[in-house]
Amino acid sequence: MKIHRIVSAFTLALLGAFAALTPVNLAAQAYNPALNAFQVTVPVNIDNFVFTPVTIPTGYRLVIQDVSLSGAAQTTGAYVQPVVILSSTLGTGAANERFFAPNPSATAPSQYYGDYSTTLYADTLSVSPAFAGFTPSFMSFNVVITGYLVELIPTSQSCPPPALPKFK
Repeated sequence: MKIHRIVSAFTLALLGAFAALTPVNLAAQAYNPALNAFQVTVPVNIDNFVFTPVTIPTGYRLVIQDVSLSGAAQTTGAYVQPVVILSSTLGTGAANERFFAPNPSATAPSQYYGDYSTTLYADTLSVSPAFAGFTPSFMSFNVVITGYLVELIPTSQSCPPPALPKFK
């Protein structure tokens, strides 16, 4: 019985020390990406070689988790490699571009498919077609972007810095 009391006392002392040294404001925030799910399909084609903007609600940042491409491209030359560009910005920073170049289908070489798991953050986002090789005589793609939205905290409501434990 005495050993049981010693073990219990030691366990309580250990838990008390842990609680005393652990900052209370570091509690994890419950966040469910499914509640702020985001999905959009952006059509791009050879007749529209401009960046097509994707609407992101004000006060939110888009976290892209997957980009899926399906489409077709043809050329009168030897080859063409279609490319889709995602151009994003964070805050007032410069645009960053990500390039996705799908592989041709083994059974229909003018059809291209690709699915890319990725992590990309965007306060603004635009999508554009591009290509390598010979100029395509035809090119059209559907770009499916999936992810979730994260609410941005205004700087006037920023979180306080975490309290650090004091050691003696």
